[in-house]
Amino acid sequence: MTTKINPLDSLLTDDAVTDREQLAALVGPFIKIVKNSKEFEFLPAFSKLDNNSKVEILLAASKARALLFDKIDGLTPSEVITTRVMTEGSTKSAIKTLFDGRKIKKGRDGKKYVLPPYRIHELLEKFTNTK
Repeated sequence: MTTKINPLDSLLTDDAVTDREQLAALVGPFIKIVKNSKEFEFLPAFSKLDNNSKVEILLAASKARALLFDKIDGLTPSEVITTRVMTEGSTKSAIKTLFDGRKIKKGRDGKKYVLPPYRIHELLEKFTNTK
């Protein structure tokens, strides 16, 4: 008996596909992840970003950390505020603007915000072209 292979099976994945090389290229100039503590270390270029870009890069770094250390992807507004890279009001405003503009989305838990994988290439182009 011959088993037919469904050509559409090649489209299936267990989770959203993330291009790790592009993610590293996007996050690397702005944030490093401390191996032992898994905390973010902000590089000088990060402070030059506008608030919306800071949130996008933070969420990209969160995605990288999740892939590296098998953690849950995403950050809550409180977690972004805890980084102290911008004020509470600016953080909430940036998250709302990005979410309303469909640039970020809520994670599976409904509390954390995540950067959709398809935005990595778009952001990489944006930051590569502005340097």
